Amino acid sequence: MNTYGRSHVSLSDGEIAGVIEQLFDLRPKAIEERLKLRNPIYQETAAYGHMGREPQVVQKEFFSRYEGNKTVEVELFTWEKLDYVDKIKAAFGL
Repeated sequence: MNTYGRSHVSLSDGEIAGVIEQLFDLRPKAIEERLKLRNPIYQETAAYGHMGREPQVVQKEFFSRYEGNKTVEVELFTWEKLDYVDKIKAAFGL
């Protein structure tokens, strides 16, 4: 963590990194699972920028030679969710 001296909390960069490590599981598999990156999201999320978009749930239909037509509910732009804002604020006393 390097805040370049612009932190708004009275913690060192190392202490901030420690708080972040407590809040988020930063192992690759945990990130993949939290953001649901194994889901078929890339056609929709690759176009027109992938940041600053609203999270949304869509229905996608696939054909499987084993199961026939299959409809799956997929969440797009999971990385834009604000579900950790309150936890981060509480952890840093903001």
